[in-house]
Amino acid sequence: MWTLLSRSMTFRVRKRLIKHFTLPPSVDNNVDPKVMFEFKKHLRNHRLPFKDGATCLQVECYLCVNKSAIDAYINKRTGLFLCPNCDVKKNLTDVLPLYETKCRGDAKYKDVNYETKFTTLQPISQSICDNLGIKGLKSTDLDYLGAQYESTLNILSFPIRNVANKIVGEKILYLSDKTEETIENFNYSGLLICSSAHKTTRVVLVSKLMDFMVLAMQRLSNTSIACLPYGLKTLPQECLPCLEKFKEVVFWFDFDTPNWDAAKNFSKKLEDKRCFFIRPTDTEPAPFEAHRKRLNLQHILNKATPMCHKSITTFSALKNDILSELQNIEKVNGVKWKRYPMLNKILKGHRKGELTILTGPTGSGKTTFMSEYSLDLALQGVSTLWGSFEIRNCRLAATLLRQFVGYSLEDKLNEFEYWTSAFERYPLYFMTFHGQQPLKLVMEAVEHAQYVHDISHVIIDNLQFMMGTSMTLKSDKFWEQDAIISAFRSFATKNNVHVTLVMHPRKERAEEDLTASSVFGTAKATQEADNVLIIQDKRLTSIRGKKYLQIVKNRYSGDLGIMPLEFDKESLSYSLSNKKKKANS
Repeated sequence: MWTLLSRSMTFRVRKRLIKHFTLPPSVDNNVDPKVMFEFKKHLRNHRLPFKDGATCLQVECYLCVNKSAIDAYINKRTGLFLCPNCDVKKNLTDVLPLYETKCRGDAKYKDVNYETKFTTLQPISQSICDNLGIKGLKSTDLDYLGAQYESTLNILSFPIRNVANKIVGEKILYLSDKTEETIENFNYSGLLICSSAHKTTRVVLVSKLMDFMVLAMQRLSNTSIACLPYGLKTLPQECLPCLEKFKEVVFWFDFDTPNWDAAKNFSKKLEDKRCFFIRPTDTEPAPFEAHRKRLNLQHILNKATPMCHKSITTFSALKNDILSELQNIEKVNGVKWKRYPMLNKILKGHRKGELTILTGPTGSGKTTFMSEYSLDLALQGVSTLWGSFEIRNCRLAATLLRQFVGYSLEDKLNEFEYWTSAFERYPLYFMTFHGQQPLKLVMEAVEHAQYVHDISHVIIDNLQFMMGTSMTLKSDKFWEQDAIISAFRSFATKNNVHVTLVMHPRKERAEEDLTASSVFGTAKATQEADNVLIIQDKRLTSIRGKKYLQIVKNRYSGDLGIMPLEFDKESLSYSLSNKKKKANS
């Protein structure tokens, strides 16, 4: 295994690099259900007012000096305590003593005081509305949304508000190419919300500003419109209090990104019983496209389907899902690799909800290949969680950074700040475990990361480091491995997350090719897996031996095949060497 950082690089720089990538500390840890239960019991027994909402417990903030302060919100899953009035973000366990003793804290009212990054914002003229291409849009509609125009950069700025209606950031629409960007205060997160009435019971969630403007101008009855701050990438738990008051949440997304099914993951955060969605088809597209085609938006909205079905027993219940997949077959195939076009031909893409197993001989480069494999996806917005038990996070992060840059930085430390600043924008997270770890502890971390950070790809390298920690049946390692695989298979299916397990093969003779049956353990591993990838390394057994990746199982399309692996040491890449050869030829 190669490393980016030489011995000459100081420990301080190493520490700084890994600081950018590891998961945040304990402020987001899942709360013990018993603690939440006992807390609610305490509130009832002492007649302290509270509301038990879909995702949050709404209580009076005992940290605020002002007794009439806006209610605080406690996430029932993570125990995150948020008060929009006194600017507090803590764990429930940190504030419990105040409620147990009925003593108030000394936190004072704080104004969020978000300051826009643009100094020449001005009201929006009708000509700008006309240039947006939304028929019927008037400048008064955008004034109603609080939008402003900046002429130098040719952008529209929309205010993002928290549950207390304070501005905590802004969402930017670049008029030249319709791209979007979100700027928010640290520790804050909110939504763009438009309500046609003071009290509404239904909210429509969209991922794009163009859809938001189209629906907002409709003034739909008894319906609020909300735009997610980060599109389909993530729904921060700090946003959830903004949606507590709604009885129905309708997801109306489109297929501009293969992550449209983030609605399924978001619905788990928002309590899926109150969630509905509009499956995009040609006759029911996203709001902006529907408006362009002069379709009846209210009619489409009325056909929203519940997220949670008790049972599906007829073909007609599945018909719209099948139609949507057929009309968007390339998107259904999954995210395409840019560095490995051969994988696209065989696997068709990287899809959520699947289980992939990667195996290969010791020293064949499984971790190096998997790091570039995951980097390719993360650069396209696939939020990834790494569980590296064999290699420390600093070394793994250094490898990823080197593959991202394309060359070693050890002699170019003046470029370190530039490249790390660019790299840390991508959704890569690392579990802080190292060495042997019990399944329960790992699964708790994975489930937490999926809930808080909307992880869509989990990598476990490697599975053998989770074995030998069970208190029962210690001698039966195969039973223990089967239990671990079952747990990850269930997690992948239930949470619509792709899980990749790196596993060692059985001891085979060096001259023999590895097969699906070479995976260590029982046949359960390959039976449960959707994809089985094997790195075959023949360089040590043959003069002209090559290294290649073999796909021996592909449940989605059934296509099998091989992909040559030629290594470029400078970039630690299996794809860049091929590009160099083409450039030189």
